[in-house]
Amino acid sequence: MRRMYLLLTLGALLAAGCGGSPEDTTEVLPPAPEAPVQSPPAETPRTAPPVGSGPGAETPVGSGPGAETPGWKLIRHEDFESQALPSPAWVKDPVPDDGPFSDQGSFFAQRGVKAPAAWRISAPFGEQGWLTFESYTRNRDTPFSRLASVVPDPANPNNHVLRLASPAHTDATIVRPSESLSARYRVSLRVGFADFGDGRPGLNGYDSGNETAEPWSTAKSTSQNGFYWLTIMDAQPRPHNNTWIHHRRKVVIDSDNNSPPWMETFDGSRFQLNGEHPVMMFALDGRAQDTELYGPPFLAWSADAWQPSEKIRAVDSYLPGEWYDVSIERNPGSYTLQVSGRFRYGGQKTYRATIDAAASCVWHFKATPEEQAPGCGWPEGEWWPEYFMFGDPHVNYYEGQVLYDDLRLEVWR
Repeated sequence: MRRMYLLLTLGALLAAGCGGSPEDTTEVLPPAPEAPVQSPPAETPRTAPPVGSGPGAETPVGSGPGAETPGWKLIRHEDFESQALPSPAWVKDPVPDDGPFSDQGSFFAQRGVKAPAAWRISAPFGEQGWLTFESYTRNRDTPFSRLASVVPDPANPNNHVLRLASPAHTDATIVRPSESLSARYRVSLRVGFADFGDGRPGLNGYDSGNETAEPWSTAKSTSQNGFYWLTIMDAQPRPHNNTWIHHRRKVVIDSDNNSPPWMETFDGSRFQLNGEHPVMMFALDGRAQDTELYGPPFLAWSADAWQPSEKIRAVDSYLPGEWYDVSIERNPGSYTLQVSGRFRYGGQKTYRATIDAAASCVWHFKATPEEQAPGCGWPEGEWWPEYFMFGDPHVNYYEGQVLYDDLRLEVWR
């Protein structure tokens, strides 16, 4: 039986972030050998406009004397200086049908789970509405300004930044593009001053210590707390239970402060069992068998290498009062993930990792009808659009706040 199924013995059936128990805390393992091809359960892609129809749509490179020099072109930029955020009203949660793992999807309905009464917000903002806030709460009296607001930069009061917060673990707010991304893009932003727990024994950033992941699980939420720096998803992002999120990710940069720890962090010389302020950089392994509770296993970047499938390993640990530069770049056939800043173990450093999406069968990497996914076991003719997302998407985990700034979207022209 695959190691992922052993995760169920942890007693936290719906791990908010990664979920898992590492087997070896000292040995640095070599890069993963190529896994045998396995066919994950087929999943029908969401209906979406063709990739390239959104704000990041590519245009043909010209020719002749007036032709543009090919390269990255900035098409959208949000610095949160002059943009007044919307003041939307809550509407009763329609419980969106986003597939079997959504809040009232078939996976949970068959188990007698009923989505709780809740409220949602979907509000466009930014130049020509190219961005959208998606929020969820179970307390209608929560002002939207408590979840999303523009505040002074703690490192430079003359600068202004976006603050995303989850006052309760059942609150969730993310930012996404209003339309799907083009086939070749680079999205970047600054992330910093995170306050979503510490991964140490105790409250781990929660208020009471009695928070649970109900109704989708009876597990304690306090064992994990975190946020997404930046991720690429295969469906329109919006707050949902953590299991839904896990099935929709392609490549991820995130943090999950976990206690007791089940994650390994590289300290510059070895892997150690440590869930304090981890920085995870990973792709989802589309060759391995996914699980209903956790989705596909990880291909994590750490110790300057892609780690074996299912190893849950952080590249380093972030420092709470620091800014970091983060980006995800998609080129034909590959993704590149990058994080720069001052880390606990590596000091001032840039971590950059490129993965061959087709060779590694990154989960649902096929973003256009023309792309090929040989050996991945996915139905021919299906493809999955791409959206970026950052913030807290979990409606049953995570409590705290984090800052974002200088969001940029570039395309190749």
